[in-house]
Amino acid sequence: MKQTLSRTRIRKLSSWFAFLLIFAFISSTHAAEWRWIKIGSLHNFYQAIGSEPEEDVGAEQQFGMRWNAFYDHQDMQAAKGMWIAVANYEDPLANTTFNYKIAHCGPRPRPEISANEFMPTAFGMTGRFAAPTIIVDGELASDLDWDDVVDDGGFDINQRADRQIYNSVNTSTGISFDRNVYAFSQQYYDNFFIYEYTFVNTGAVSQDESISHSNTLEGVYFHWQFRNAVAGEGTVEGSVIDYRGRRGWGTPQNCRWGMNTMNDVIGENPDNPTTTSMFSDELGEMGIDEYDIDGEIMRAFYSWHGRHSTLNYDNIGSPNIQGYQADGLMGASQFMGSVVLHADTSPQNSFDDIYQPTTTRKIESNDPETVSNDQFSSSRMERGYTQFVAAGHEPLSQAEQVKSQGQFPDQFSTAGGYSQTWSFGPYTMAPGDTVRIVVAEGVAGLSRAMNQRIGNNWYKFVADGQQLDVEMPDGSPVKLTSEAIANDYKNAWVYSGRDSLMETFRRARFLYKNGLDMGSMTPPEPPAAFEVTSQGNRIYLTWADNAPNSSSNFEGYKIFRAKGQFDSTYYEIADLNETDGSLAHEFSDMTAERGQLYFYYIISYDDGSTNVLEPNIPLHSSPFFTRTNKGASMLKPPAEGIDDIIIVPNPYVIANNQLQYIGEQNSIKFWNLPAACEINIFTERGDKIYTYDHVGSGVATWNLLTTSKQMIVSGVYIVVFETPDGDKSIKKFVVIR
Repeated sequence: MKQTLSRTRIRKLSSWFAFLLIFAFISSTHAAEWRWIKIGSLHNFYQAIGSEPEEDVGAEQQFGMRWNAFYDHQDMQAAKGMWIAVANYEDPLANTTFNYKIAHCGPRPRPEISANEFMPTAFGMTGRFAAPTIIVDGELASDLDWDDVVDDGGFDINQRADRQIYNSVNTSTGISFDRNVYAFSQQYYDNFFIYEYTFVNTGAVSQDESISHSNTLEGVYFHWQFRNAVAGEGTVEGSVIDYRGRRGWGTPQNCRWGMNTMNDVIGENPDNPTTTSMFSDELGEMGIDEYDIDGEIMRAFYSWHGRHSTLNYDNIGSPNIQGYQADGLMGASQFMGSVVLHADTSPQNSFDDIYQPTTTRKIESNDPETVSNDQFSSSRMERGYTQFVAAGHEPLSQAEQVKSQGQFPDQFSTAGGYSQTWSFGPYTMAPGDTVRIVVAEGVAGLSRAMNQRIGNNWYKFVADGQQLDVEMPDGSPVKLTSEAIANDYKNAWVYSGRDSLMETFRRARFLYKNGLDMGSMTPPEPPAAFEVTSQGNRIYLTWADNAPNSSSNFEGYKIFRAKGQFDSTYYEIADLNETDGSLAHEFSDMTAERGQLYFYYIISYDDGSTNVLEPNIPLHSSPFFTRTNKGASMLKPPAEGIDDIIIVPNPYVIANNQLQYIGEQNSIKFWNLPAACEINIFTERGDKIYTYDHVGSGVATWNLLTTSKQMIVSGVYIVVFETPDGDKSIKKFVVIR
């Protein structure tokens, strides 16, 4: 289950050879420095240095922790930091004794992290089985082709996690650690990751093996910082389509770095559980302590999108009321957070210490101690240790402080908002001593359909005054007759996401206690290959037949389709199963509309007989294994001649580019083409700007780019179609920008 890497072997390498290996590792390819996990509904990347500092990989403020990853722009991770702190530390690097020593990795990136503080020695990813081969019209068509980077020879069907990242790091405190990240694709476990850390006092403080220590370390803390910003889609400023193709939501830019984030902590005082919520007046239960299925208190924190003082509407869930094509869709209804699964009591006692973590304080995200960390500044490390790492618990969480003071979180905070922290310790670690800490990080909340439905109902009243009869999360009916009632309705549904996150935490704890073994809850494997082919009278789908052999209670396949773009809502179009005798490994989609793009995925499913969480509900493979990212279309058969060619749209109006062909911006189609012809496009004055040799169907698409990749301007254009036999047809079209 756990990858434990030999530190003795690594440290016996010659200094020069070790340096070459580490340098080659650090400065090598994209895949060696970080790996994505994208097999379930939650997507995130992990770095070789052991944590994920702000904008160290992606250039976006929010990057990673994407849920629900079926849809674009769902990122919620702004920054993470991990520190290892020691008291009364004899530093062989500085030849002095520090009252407090901290090795830092984030939350801000620094080039020297991997060189002298968090020094990676091993990094990679393994899998239970390979991602399927996905082909659309002869081309690879899966995100996993590039982002599911499993080691050569790294597949083992007996591995319990579907994907496992292993990570080994030496730090400048002499404490080394292994980090194992476990990810699952099964539908009940695919929205969380489990992180297992094993810390060892190795004394290895540098890439230079001649510098080390053999000291017993005291006052040891393991500290993490989380700067969360829920969520990308609902925090896009402006009211137009931005440069990344995102719909502007009309929210302040500082939402994107967590200015209005609310952070709550539960389980920090197991001897005095909290049973009432300060948020009950808003129909929320934030702050109430929760228990797992064994009745044990859960130690956790979580974050959500809070109110913002500059907005003149209730923005819980971030409904789109003043952005591009406003319709009330909620773009930030998620709850995200982490839960403790295990923390050693001491190196000599591996029982879970229910009083860990010992620190759960908020910190200002732009605090000077989060920037340009210095592992040799005694004053800065003293402040970091006493006010961050070993600061203990606050009487109220940041969210409760905001609530108790009647403020908006952006008014309560400084320019950067607040991050949530937790620290485990203090531990005393003799040479060779080990401490193990296991946590899970997850996201949950409303489905896309519910975000649309609840947000749209709210919008219809707030924006249009429609008094609708709706239903609250507890099933009680209510009529929207005032803005206050409409806000309560919306917010109650958003806050129900907290309950979903608590259930996610319970499932993570259950899986951990079960040794990460899904047992009877293991779903069938996806088809090992899935191919989609555009044809003249259908879109033809075929797939491999390995799935029935992967599950004793295999039942069948379901095929889902989306129109226009792959990050969209999918609808079931086929159920091919054993029970009704329709089981097959091919399917013809005859209901597609000509001229439109379609995206597909296929899942394998069982009969539900082994589902202990929801009896009789089938377990199924992950849609993310087979989702296509290249569109297929029903092709028009070629015309007999060349006389009936038409150009659509004509004129082409840039203002309508979202409406011409769904999912295909800047697109003109030539219809009723013969089986083969050369297409040449000229400006009105006769300059040739594009040539295309068409073969096959009766339609071709042009993206308005010239041969030199320049976007055409407004004007009149001439198209000459010529068959191999010399037949010609000349047409004109107009572009209005």
